[in-house]
Amino acid sequence: MREYIVLVTKEHYNPLGIVRTLGEAGISPIVVAVRGDLKFVGQSKYVKEKYYVDSTEDGIELIIDKFASTREKSFILTGDDVTVAMIDKYYDRLKDYFFFYNAGESGRIAHYMDKDVMMSIVAKHDIKIAKTWKVKVGEIPKDIVYPVMTKAINSIGDEWKDIVYVCYNDIELNEAFSHMRSEKVLVQQYIEKVDELSFDAISVNHGKDVWVITEASQVYNMPDKYSPYWFIKNSENKEMQKKIAKVIEDIRLEGIFEFEFLKDRDGNLWFLEINFRNTALGYSTTVAGMPQVVYWCESMEKGFIDKEKYYKKVPDGLTAMAECFDYDVRVKTGIISKEEWLKEYMTAECKMYMGRDDFKPFQLFMEYKQKYMH
Repeated sequence: MREYIVLVTKEHYNPLGIVRTLGEAGISPIVVAVRGDLKFVGQSKYVKEKYYVDSTEDGIELIIDKFASTREKSFILTGDDVTVAMIDKYYDRLKDYFFFYNAGESGRIAHYMDKDVMMSIVAKHDIKIAKTWKVKVGEIPKDIVYPVMTKAINSIGDEWKDIVYVCYNDIELNEAFSHMRSEKVLVQQYIEKVDELSFDAISVNHGKDVWVITEASQVYNMPDKYSPYWFIKNSENKEMQKKIAKVIEDIRLEGIFEFEFLKDRDGNLWFLEINFRNTALGYSTTVAGMPQVVYWCESMEKGFIDKEKYYKKVPDGLTAMAECFDYDVRVKTGIISKEEWLKEYMTAECKMYMGRDDFKPFQLFMEYKQKYMH
């Protein structure tokens, strides 16, 4: 029997969106999650079985033991980089029994997760890259031009989100270095953004068939942070779609993925990163009427993407909100009032935590947030 297994290393609304997308399509998924204080993805009403394990490796071993079948391949789906990299490592043991995000050989996705490698391949296809230096922590490039931003080389390390600093001089950069445990880091030309764009997409047939499903932009700009509130629309940027398709073909990726860009004051798009997985905005494709998780699964079975069948016009003004994060960013800091925020919350068609008809995960997350995240 074909199963749809959601492997969760970290409880988050990304894998929750996968579960809800499957459930709303009439598919009851299985959740295999690394146990921790927060357990809410597996509590969705759509989940038919759930298992808790001590590590991502244990989760993969459990999946192989219980669900490997040569008669009918099952799907392994995930929404975080650590899990994607681990599944990539297990490629040879999984490939005959499961459909999963892959690039045709063990370790190939992890190779392209390295920001140096990632930037090299997108630059090859004429996508704008900010000037970047790879340095030892504490080393200031001789030809540095301020302002700069520090970034982790790879997004699967322990502190990758904690070492992002914007620095305007040597003193600030040295201060940023003092907070880092990593041996090496990227120092990148800082682009002042007016918007941030995300292209959510799927690919099959070893990266030869690519479809950019939606394009997201910020409802409001946070200069140095990722926005939790987005406009969703059909992508009409054909030039960028072609460049994205060429990159994915070079990588030979079969998967769900996202390209992120900064937009500067002159309208230029500057490459940020590729996420080789379902992202925060994955569930917004479901609300928009084009559920990328379901379409990727169907397309992997068929070997091609039926774009004409799948395409739908996204309603004008469709918005997606990571509501718990957005509330903290704007209401708790006094940017807008609670009443103003509630009006926007009520009109957001896609709510990452609340979902559409699946209340318990939201309730459990809020209980955890009130207890541990003040």
